[in-house]
Amino acid sequence: MSNRAALVLCLILSAGCITPDESGPEQTPLTRQFMRVTKEVPAFGGITRENGGWVVALLDPEQREAAETRLRDIFGEEAAQIALRERAPRGSASEEMKNAARDVLGVPGVGRLDYDETTGYLEVGLVDVEALEPAQAKLDALGIPLDQVVFQAVAPIVAL
Repeated sequence: MSNRAALVLCLILSAGCITPDESGPEQTPLTRQFMRVTKEVPAFGGITRENGGWVVALLDPEQREAAETRLRDIFGEEAAQIALRERAPRGSASEEMKNAARDVLGVPGVGRLDYDETTGYLEVGLVDVEALEPAQAKLDALGIPLDQVVFQAVAPIVAL
C-alpha cells in the first residue's frame, strides 16, 4: 500500500495512523538491549547507574546465575561490565508515592510511571535509558526514595 493510500485510509477511519515512513521514535541500540533485560532477565528488579556503570537489580538472589546467563546473551562480552545487585523482593511504595512522583513524567525519555501492587515498587518506564540519571535526580528532588523505584526500559507509546 502506498503512503498516499495509507493516509486516505486513515482519514476514512477518522483515527490517527502511522504510515510506513513514520514508525515513531527510534530507540538507541542500548535502550533496545535494556528492553530485553527488562523482559528477559529472571527476577528483574530494575536498572540503575552507580559510579558510571550499569547495575541490574534482582528480586530473587536464587536467579543470579540465570540472570548472568541472560545478560551474556544480550550484551556478549560487555555483560562483564554490568553489575548485579540484590534488592528486597517487596518494596514499600504506594499509590500516594506514585502521585508524589508524577513530575518525573516531565523528564525527556521517561514514558511511564506506575505502582506495582504485586511487588510494592514504583515502576518508571524509560523509552531512552539515557534518561535514567535525570529521572533519578528528579525523583530525588521530589523526595522519592530511589530504593522504592524499579527503572525499566519500555517501548515508546505510539498513536495509531
